[in-house]
Amino acid sequence: MKLATAYDISHRTTAVPSLRLCVVLLAGLTVLRLVGLHFSIVDLYIDESQYWAWSREPAFGYFSKPPLLAWIIAASELVCGSSESCARAPAPIFYFGTSLVCYAIAKVLYDERTAFWTALTVALAVGVVFSSRIISTDVPLLFFWAVALLAYVKLLRAPSSRARLWAIVLGVSLGLGLLAKYAMVYFVLCMVVAALIDDDARFIWRRPYVWVALGIAALCLVPNLVWNADNGFATFRHTADNAEGSGLSFSPAKGFEFLASQFAVFGPIVFGALVIVTLQFRRPDISREDRLMLAFSLPVLALITVVAFTTRAHPNWAAPAFISGAIVVAAALVRTKAWRWMYASLAIGVVAQAVLLVTDTMADRIKVPYIAKPDVYERTMGWRSLGEETLRFAARAGAKSIVGDGRDIVASLIYYLRHDPRPVLTWQRRNVPADHFDLTRPLTPTAPEPVLFVTSCANGERLKASFRDVEPLGTFETPTGPTTKRDYHVFKLSGGRDPTAPLPYCG
Repeated sequence: MKLATAYDISHRTTAVPSLRLCVVLLAGLTVLRLVGLHFSIVDLYIDESQYWAWSREPAFGYFSKPPLLAWIIAASELVCGSSESCARAPAPIFYFGTSLVCYAIAKVLYDERTAFWTALTVALAVGVVFSSRIISTDVPLLFFWAVALLAYVKLLRAPSSRARLWAIVLGVSLGLGLLAKYAMVYFVLCMVVAALIDDDARFIWRRPYVWVALGIAALCLVPNLVWNADNGFATFRHTADNAEGSGLSFSPAKGFEFLASQFAVFGPIVFGALVIVTLQFRRPDISREDRLMLAFSLPVLALITVVAFTTRAHPNWAAPAFISGAIVVAAALVRTKAWRWMYASLAIGVVAQAVLLVTDTMADRIKVPYIAKPDVYERTMGWRSLGEETLRFAARAGAKSIVGDGRDIVASLIYYLRHDPRPVLTWQRRNVPADHFDLTRPLTPTAPEPVLFVTSCANGERLKASFRDVEPLGTFETPTGPTTKRDYHVFKLSGGRDPTAPLPYCG
């Protein structure tokens, strides 16, 4: 793809699309996504159920993530209830806001035409299309990253009389972003990189406003720091362990796999164009604004790519790089009149959106042949069935407590048994907590008996060290697609010993 020689159809686009048209299109897309969530049959995934469970226990921190997403889900439940569609509803609404904020950034840096196409590029990026169907920490993170970026570019241009306002906006958005996901700290790294290549970006570090903003962000994070201090810095330890993975080991395959995954996160044309713009960094037709946006994208991509080559990295770990990356790509496509590439990029997003809207309504029947895992919804299906079967066994056994032996089982049972009065607890496998439920819902000798224990392990002998009476009740399976399923084993336990020992491994 050559941006400078792309087919010119500018005679069809002489009129500048209005902000009103942009808002109408984005609002329509948001409503469509909300309707899609209503008709979706996709179960809440493990992480989503975990976040929902957190929302029932308001706190300034949780084992693996900061607290903002749990607060957002709690607020959403006050509006529309606790269904899967309601738990996920904040996602498309936040992306509506993110797209409009990106419109504002592009308008400040470029012009209204670029702003219009930037907003659509963001809203219809493949990663956003996929992410708008789930509730995850990336959803509020990207919104507050975009707000912080808008405040930053405004601060670069603001007269002294308005700089204070934008410094406050920058500080609050940085703080809330950190409460969404610690990856927001990359923004400060990008500010430093921007100062190395731009005079104005360097100059604002000499003014008090940036330091005021950083101070506000730090104040926002203080409650979470206090929570971590009271809980052995659980979130920080988990984040470090997650980044470290199985240890340091150079792996070209994992590194290139991560880079390849960014073509799906950004969209193939957007990421391809970003690579081209990056290679043209020193050319005179790459503007100061382009370089500034690259400074808020490339450092994140570079950092996570290094992590991917040395340990591991999930595709979404570099998600903040998408915001300014999409802006600079839209600007380059508009400036070079590469309308075919622009339309093709948006068309890919439209097709992806249409496909997911349809397949989400028949997720239990979707099978894609000739791939390693043809049941493509396997990871997200079967959790409702787990709750229903567990409830049936609990009623038959007269259980007064329900216990699982893993985050996946416990999180799903907490959500799908949310209307059942029995407590859902976890039987931790180590003396050190491995997840938030080990901290807040451990199985103890005070658990009401009999206990219904649900596990993927058939070995009942391992339970006798902690309970006098161990009665196997049977097994059940939960379909996860046309050809896949999960198997579970159920035990009725009573006569708990004091204290309850960590659960031995299945073997």
